[in-house]
Amino acid sequence: MEQVLYDLPKGWEWKTLGDVCLKVTDGSHNPPKGVEAGLPMLSSRNVMDNGLVWDNFRLIPEDAFKNEHKRTRISEGDVLLTIVGTIGRSCVVRDLDKLFTLQRSVAVLSTEELVPEFLSYQFKAPFIQEHFVNNAKGSAQKGIYLKQLKATNLVCPPKEQQKRIVEKLDALLNRIDTAIEHLQESVTLKNSLLQSALDGQFSAITDRMTIESLAEVKGGKRLPKGEKLSDEETEHPYIRVADFTDRGTIDLSGIKYVSKEIHKQIKRYVISKDDLYISIAGTIGKTGFVPPELDGANLTENAAKLVIRDKQQLDLSYLYLFTLTSDFSAQAGLATKTVAQPKLALTRLSKIEIPMCSLEEQKSLVSTIEALKSKIHDAEAVLLGKIEDLKSLKASILDSAFKGEL
Repeated sequence: MEQVLYDLPKGWEWKTLGDVCLKVTDGSHNPPKGVEAGLPMLSSRNVMDNGLVWDNFRLIPEDAFKNEHKRTRISEGDVLLTIVGTIGRSCVVRDLDKLFTLQRSVAVLSTEELVPEFLSYQFKAPFIQEHFVNNAKGSAQKGIYLKQLKATNLVCPPKEQQKRIVEKLDALLNRIDTAIEHLQESVTLKNSLLQSALDGQFSAITDRMTIESLAEVKGGKRLPKGEKLSDEETEHPYIRVADFTDRGTIDLSGIKYVSKEIHKQIKRYVISKDDLYISIAGTIGKTGFVPPELDGANLTENAAKLVIRDKQQLDLSYLYLFTLTSDFSAQAGLATKTVAQPKLALTRLSKIEIPMCSLEEQKSLVSTIEALKSKIHDAEAVLLGKIEDLKSLKASILDSAFKGEL
């Protein structure tokens, strides 16, 4: 039974998605293994608000495809909706020039009562997005089950008004999306300028020394077999790669802990605030500093620490900045992206060569780069603020559209 969320204009109705759709299904819950040559099976990563992205998808055998296609039967005008992980992205299938099927993370909807683009736009409206957040289930990865999806309340005006609203949203939101895209390009450009300046500063230094000659390279330690991390705070925090940020430090909000007994077994594998960390498995190459609150914390086996041998020879911040260069990435093998990145071996890390100059020159380079970073980050914050303002404007327009106020 449909629920009245707010009053609608005369002639508009509240109906559930199950009432207005002829087809409400999702993709495969047990997808076949991928093959080198076959037919496409897409997932939520391929469904964007502006259409399908034909990149990074699975190919499955033709016989398996036939079985999966019986479930989804995707056709022109169907509406796709992501329902697992990132929930709520939606697009309409148009110009269908090749068949494809889907994994469970995407729902396929077919309706004659609603204009497909009107339905797809409605999924982006704030009241629908809120509904998805409130009804998503699951621990590791949240999702919307088809039962909850069918119970979703929708605004249903007459078809002519649906078409008018779609035309207005197309015009308004396309302009906003274009503005957001330009702002994002500006953010990317500023980051590229910083990378170029960083690479230029280090490439101008000709003398080089290996990391192992300047610092000890030591790995972290996994928990003893059968032991687990705890949310309960103890005197012994345990730093994971998941805690590493993109800003060169540790996110304190999700720190896990180990007991005194576990710590005794792995106490040799701790990191101090005077060391530099680097991830060597999973997301490889993330580096940064340990905040004072985590001085002496246990370190995951998926990371290593660089312990400077002589602080009068090598500055910690200088070492960190070098790990952000293209030179470091190339030597560490991070420049080439592979589907399954191997672990960064400590021996390879040890042999990486660092451009070396006097301590005074190192500090001067750090000062120069940090000043530039500060200016760029300030400018980036302004740009990101404008992007958020435009996203808020989009949400406001969508909210008005489905209240009959557009």
